[in-house]
Amino acid sequence: MIPPIHKWYPMLGVADYPTKTDALERRTERLEEEYKQALKMKKVKDKIDDLEFELYVKKAQRNQLALEIFTNRKVDILA
Repeated sequence: MIPPIHKWYPMLGVADYPTKTDALERRTERLEEEYKQALKMKKVKDKIDDLEFELYVKKAQRNQLALEIFTNRKVDILA
């Protein structure tokens, strides 16, 4: 009987050679990291938008008060 080939020449997988599962794992890790960064950026952008709106409202209130203070009314003129 002839012994099988793998007895004399064992078949070993190359450890350093990337496989499809390695590439898939790296891709999923990269996409998860990008998603986390996108969530962080969205939170920061939402905070910035809220602060900009708050500043806009305060500026509008200040302008409205300035208009009320320096507006001459008929009642003020007659008094």
